[in-house]
Amino acid sequence: MRYCGIDVSARLGNQQLVTLHERRGADGDQELVATFYEPGDADAVARTVLGFGGEAVVAVDAPSGPRLDLLAAGRPLRGRLGLPDGRYERHRVCDAILFRRSLPLYPVPAAGQQLLAWERWIEVGFGLFDVLSPLQLFRPDRADGAVMGQVGDGAMRFGRLVETYPDAIFCSLLGHRPSPKRTPWGLQQRIAALKLRRVVDADGGLWHRTLDELDACAAAYAAYTLANGIGSWVGDPREGVILLPVGELEEKYLKLPPPGRHALV
Repeated sequence: MRYCGIDVSARLGNQQLVTLHERRGADGDQELVATFYEPGDADAVARTVLGFGGEAVVAVDAPSGPRLDLLAAGRPLRGRLGLPDGRYERHRVCDAILFRRSLPLYPVPAAGQQLLAWERWIEVGFGLFDVLSPLQLFRPDRADGAVMGQVGDGAMRFGRLVETYPDAIFCSLLGHRPSPKRTPWGLQQRIAALKLRRVVDADGGLWHRTLDELDACAAAYAAYTLANGIGSWVGDPREGVILLPVGELEEKYLKLPPPGRHALV
């Protein structure tokens, strides 16, 4: 099985693919071996992924579709989620759920809305989901109208292609908001979160990888949890759900308190 993670970029030739596959480590425990691919355009990434055939499970760091305004003023979902008047009206359901847990996301344009220049990466993501559609977009069964749930066994019958969000992946694995990823401590925490899940990079180690590669690696780990039934999802399947690699989300993901410092004399 190939667990694939894709980090989407506004630069057309800078889509980043990382895959994980299982092997038995020297200590006898299972490892997840990372394979890093050179950046490329969406078509090249899709050809590579689809070339794995039925062995591919894919998580993409981008919205899977436009907002359907399910949280617009007066919509019944607002009451069910307990949303205050005037807030989250231009959010997807999955985005609002994460935002309230201190996991903010970029706003997703509504269906038919003209994209702004900075939203180009979202359009790239839509296109990537389109070319990977043979894998079937993950839409969990929600007969009870649920907007959150555990993945559970046999989840891939609902689709092998899913949206995820690396920042929320790292927060959920760590249990708190780490420092920014461009800081030494923030980078160290993210690498530690992957290594604690037995993710290994045999070609020099994860410290040699770019931030985009680490985000794609986190997305690949999310794909692993989809295939193995140990993740959870949030959102309304009609407009898209976000997969995270933990069975249950915390109510809030807050920053750790700053280290102590003594006052000067």
